Amino acid sequence: MFKNNNQITKNQYMFIVQNSMIGVGILSLASGVCKDAQQSGWISVLIGGIYPLYLTIAASIIYKNLYFNEFLEINRRIYGKFLSYIFVIFFLVNFILFETFVLSGFANVLVFSTVKFLSPLTVIILTIVLSYFTVNQGLTTVGRLAELMFYLTIFILIIPLYFINKGDTTNILPLFSSFNSILKAVPSTFFSYSGVEICFLVIPFVTDTKKVLSSGIIGSIFTIALYTITVLFTINYCGWRLTSKLHYPLLYLVSGAELSVLSNFEPLFLFLWGNKIFQTLAVGNFGMSYTMSQITKIPLQRCSLYLSLLVIFISTMLVPEYNRSNIIDKAMPVLVVIILIWTTITLFLSFFKRGAKVEKN
Repeated sequence: MFKNNNQITKNQYMFIVQNSMIGVGILSLASGVCKDAQQSGWISVLIGGIYPLYLTIAASIIYKNLYFNEFLEINRRIYGKFLSYIFVIFFLVNFILFETFVLSGFANVLVFSTVKFLSPLTVIILTIVLSYFTVNQGLTTVGRLAELMFYLTIFILIIPLYFINKGDTTNILPLFSSFNSILKAVPSTFFSYSGVEICFLVIPFVTDTKKVLSSGIIGSIFTIALYTITVLFTINYCGWRLTSKLHYPLLYLVSGAELSVLSNFEPLFLFLWGNKIFQTLAVGNFGMSYTMSQITKIPLQRCSLYLSLLVIFISTMLVPEYNRSNIIDKAMPVLVVIILIWTTITLFLSFFKRGAKVEKN
């Protein structure tokens, strides 16, 4: 059995929250929201940011009320033994789907753009192996990696700024298309904000819990700002009609950059973004492995191995991209609604179920 360390600092918690959401969704987010909200798609992205903000705030309050016991234990205290296992299984399924959606999307994008000589299966296997070995070292390693990857995120944030004066401001006018269409586009943001549910699993491992609330909020706001700015500049540069027809509007935007030191900016962006994907997958892998370990009492490393094989199998069925998109469009609204209901009820009941702290494993 491997000896692993799961303790993380409050800053690493913030980086994990922030990194968990920035994955494949950032490439296609603008296209999804523009189909309904047109030039106001960036407002839908901003409104959709309520989801990660609410979850991180609720998670910190729930765990504070229940003395930062582990995930299975807080469910057991609130719902009893039977329902606690049901909810942990639901989170297990949620993270398995999250992992497969991100992994298959990553393979689709790479085969579509740069590594056309590789099969999607090869990309899927190589990527999941890296994710598996990262999780094998425990949450502490995932936290350190998240901290390192955060600085790559800053570079990704800088890229859209290149296009501030490149577009046409009439493309984003009028700012408000219609309130109903803006709200209708919000579900298109769910996949991009998914992954933040990891906050419910990792909070008990934060060494300094006094500022865990602000860390979660900052991590969420950073991602919301990145998404909103990226979509706004994409619409400003491409217009909502073209944006809504593209599979990966952000890649189209990046390919339009003309830098004196680089003939083609797209490979550099894909390199930075690909490293982010490894981190996102590592977070998802920890989420599914940890929940399975809680239920079965099988060591985290073995759970990661078994589930990685399952994820490879499912991911191959989500290639090509339209297979994956169709399933995401149907699954994500259901998953988000269930998580919001569980979060709200758990938050409310946590005020009435306070008790003694249980020692962590």
